[in-house]
Amino acid sequence: MNVQLRRARHRQMFIFLLVFLGICTLLARLYYWQILQSQSGYKLAQLANTEHIKNLTLDAPRGLIYDSNGQLLATNVIRDDVYIEPLQFTLDHQDAAQSDLEELIASLHRVLPKVSVAKLQQAFASGQYTARIAIGIDPSQSEQLRKLQLPDVFLEPRTWRMYPGGSLAAQILGFVTQNDSDNHGYYGIEGMYDALLEGKPGSFTAVKDLQGNLLNVGSINEQPPVSGANLTLTIDNSIEYMVSTALANTVKNLQAESGTVVVVNVHTGAVVAMAGVPTFDPNHYGQYATMQGCLGSEDVYFNPALYCGYEPGSTMKMVTMAAALDQGLITPNTTLDDTGCMTFTDAPEVCNWEYRAYGTESMTQVLIHSANVGAAHVAHDILGANRYYPYLSRFGFGQITNIDGPEEAGVYLSPDVQNWTISDLTRQAFGQSILATPIQVAMAYEAVANDGVMMYPYLVSKINENGKIIITQPTIERRVISMHAAQLLKGMLTQAAQFGSARLALVPGYSIAAKTGTATTQGISADQTEASVAGFIPASNPQFVILVKIDRPQKAIYGSTAAAPLWGAIAQQLMWYYVVPPDQAQ
Repeated sequence: MNVQLRRARHRQMFIFLLVFLGICTLLARLYYWQILQSQSGYKLAQLANTEHIKNLTLDAPRGLIYDSNGQLLATNVIRDDVYIEPLQFTLDHQDAAQSDLEELIASLHRVLPKVSVAKLQQAFASGQYTARIAIGIDPSQSEQLRKLQLPDVFLEPRTWRMYPGGSLAAQILGFVTQNDSDNHGYYGIEGMYDALLEGKPGSFTAVKDLQGNLLNVGSINEQPPVSGANLTLTIDNSIEYMVSTALANTVKNLQAESGTVVVVNVHTGAVVAMAGVPTFDPNHYGQYATMQGCLGSEDVYFNPALYCGYEPGSTMKMVTMAAALDQGLITPNTTLDDTGCMTFTDAPEVCNWEYRAYGTESMTQVLIHSANVGAAHVAHDILGANRYYPYLSRFGFGQITNIDGPEEAGVYLSPDVQNWTISDLTRQAFGQSILATPIQVAMAYEAVANDGVMMYPYLVSKINENGKIIITQPTIERRVISMHAAQLLKGMLTQAAQFGSARLALVPGYSIAAKTGTATTQGISADQTEASVAGFIPASNPQFVILVKIDRPQKAIYGSTAAAPLWGAIAQQLMWYYVVPPDQAQ
């Protein structure tokens, strides 16, 4: 075999080996993708889909919140965020970058004056693909930017929670965070019903090109979002506004630290109005992050009517009398000898305000005089711990009411607690050594006004979940005292209002049943009070319970002078607004 033939065969063998090696490599790759990796082509399809398929989440519209008359308390609006493209601007304006940049920044600043020139310069100098320079701008600003058609500037719409009333009912409503990745309700109704309000997001799968742009060839798969449920509250916007405004003015005029008002429908337990000062604007909730309520003990976002415990003071004398009346241990005419102070063998001495002595005094006069001695005598000498504490529980103290919103249970010492003493019993009889929330005190008076029956308090009257409607029905919680005892106590409270310290709360043409309270806190000056009035109107046919509490007023410090005028003003407005007929000659 000659040399040329051998060389030819070597070349053939080399080519054959190359082809064989190529075929083996191809077979190996096919085996890898189709057997080892793809499992019938699934993973290959996945990789292909990442190149051409885009999955989008479709946000569900958050449910709306209405007042009892159908007025919007919380809604949704579309607002634009403003973005720039710093890197693209640099690439597009290499020849006159500085002059073009200065002109663009000036145009942006004219439309968005809150965005400083320095911030805009910093954003364009970042070299990023995109940078957000403004959030949730006004619709008029969006329109201006659209007309200007500025290069490398674009708008991205976003849904924002909006509260048309601003701070009105803010502590009832709570707020919704407006973050890129966290839009949830916090505090109040927004927090309590967040899962129901936010609905269920949908999904959208579309075809895109290699640059990521969506192609107008329809969706491959679409799951529409489910809108959140709409809520209707028991709050009446007009009454809420009146109460909030009057409370704010009272707190300001009395130079008080804070205040709370609760208005409840006697027969249903529905909350008609509930206001606190200080408060916040849920449209700008972040600006109030350092503000405190509850006399500096809690964030201002908490509803003080549900969350801020206080010593109720003499308004608790009603509960002491109710317990004794219900057990037949006293009548309104039962008497004691009130010498101004009363000593006990097993508890510290109890004295009236300014050590006033009233001599022979009936139980009704104990309420008229707001006599600590009389209340302590009933709790210690007539009731005793075994017959007193069950009624604190019946009236709901030390328990949450299960109303719609975060709340505190309050606290008091009782004989089953190690630190309890007889002194707690004598002091609780007139509202010391016990912490209660305003809603608890209001509902205690509601039970008396409703002939001894306590209703469950509630704020949400209707839930509309995409056509599935749930209406809250007024519900009896329990009978607290007998109808007979309640009728007797109504008469006693009516006289206490007419002849006692609640006279400034009287409403012309209407009888009221009310009791004032002036509580002090151990460890601080005695003139730093929590002044309150609790009661109902009309006394002969109760329609509304009203509780007013003013914290640390400076110009008038007693329940009779600080809280009673506001109580009377609110009661008068309620009678006019709901056209309640007078029950007395004017």
